Amino acid sequence: MAAQFDSAPSQTYMPANQSLIYTISDSGGAVSASHRFIVRVFQGTNEMAKLYLTANTNNKAHFDLSSIAKDLLTTDHLEADGVGTLFEMGTVVEHSHLGTAKFSVKVGTFDGSSETLDEATKDIYLTNGSQQIREGLHPDFSAYYPTAATKKVWLTERGDGTGTISFNFADNDEGCIAWLHDNTIISGIDTKIFYQLYDASDAVLGTDSKVISSVGGNALGATDYTQKLHFTGLAPASLRFTSTELPNRFSNWSYYLLWLSSATPTRASFYVRVNKDCGVIKNQRVQVAYANRLGGWDLLTFDGNASKKVTAQNKPYYKALGNYDAATYTFDPSDRTSVPYQITSEDKYTLRAQNFSIEDNFMLEGLMMSDNVYMRYGDSSSIVGGMTDRDKWLPVLVDTKSLVIRDKVESRIFDVSLEVTLAQESRC
Repeated sequence: MAAQFDSAPSQTYMPANQSLIYTISDSGGAVSASHRFIVRVFQGTNEMAKLYLTANTNNKAHFDLSSIAKDLLTTDHLEADGVGTLFEMGTVVEHSHLGTAKFSVKVGTFDGSSETLDEATKDIYLTNGSQQIREGLHPDFSAYYPTAATKKVWLTERGDGTGTISFNFADNDEGCIAWLHDNTIISGIDTKIFYQLYDASDAVLGTDSKVISSVGGNALGATDYTQKLHFTGLAPASLRFTSTELPNRFSNWSYYLLWLSSATPTRASFYVRVNKDCGVIKNQRVQVAYANRLGGWDLLTFDGNASKKVTAQNKPYYKALGNYDAATYTFDPSDRTSVPYQITSEDKYTLRAQNFSIEDNFMLEGLMMSDNVYMRYGDSSSIVGGMTDRDKWLPVLVDTKSLVIRDKVESRIFDVSLEVTLAQESRC
């Protein structure tokens, strides 16, 4: 007799951090007390785990792949060549190395004396995202497969299902957006990416389209499943289409659209609409990017009066005054007797926004639950002086532990304050 799968998640793309339950039984029915089901987990061709499971009273065993897989993926923040962040974007399209992977679950039998391996196999393709218990067991993820204009596709927590996902950015803002690019598993048709720029009267100012595999992306049929997550510039300063068509060439631009299509072209995604919004000009803008629950990146902008707090600590020691080994004892009036050592410094920031929309407010939940957050303090026009933390994407830890997220207020505008700490040591 042999091990077999009674049930398993679909052999397709879905977030890794959810209950991914495989139910295993033996084709012969009842098993002995010494019997064990052997479960081997592979990430690509690498064996990541080998487990021996005892059958329950129904002669079955249940295995949750997420307990292994969820910590093996991370949302990429660097470009494919390892130089520069994805938020800046060096090409029209970039691809992942860390954010997706193919996992194989192989089951076999131990009969008390010998092992028989790999009697049945199931594959699955995972992103670095999560789905909640309240969404049920193995919830459908097909809304994010680029197969039709009715699919959301873009891995963002924004959007209400109306066919257009809206963002607000200023001219110097940076940021990217992600999607799954594949036709070997999910029959994606996204071979091209389109961009169109408009003024306030909806007149077209610029337009461009690119074949994804020719501008930094992979072919749809590529089989390196670590590279299936693709990214493109979202904010104005990260767009890499033909330079003469970009927003920085048109002072009167009002918004632009991005979308994916087949070669014909048949639209394969919702529209992404980016509206021009300069925010509070007198303040330094602070952008925050966080790895969201779908496996991509989302962005929030804090354009209130941000503040930075630097905390330094040291352990001073006493230094004797003068040189007792000299022929003549003397000292200078400027000499010190207390000398600091082990100086450590910590940079904390309080970010403020005075005009968060209700959708921005909802996204704070995703930000606070994210384990991968970056901040950009200021932009290319900032007065830098001696500040080494300006106009750079830097890792931060979110210190704010609770926020009230309201869905009904008269003004639909929210004042928000968020505290973060720079996730880098400050060397003194």
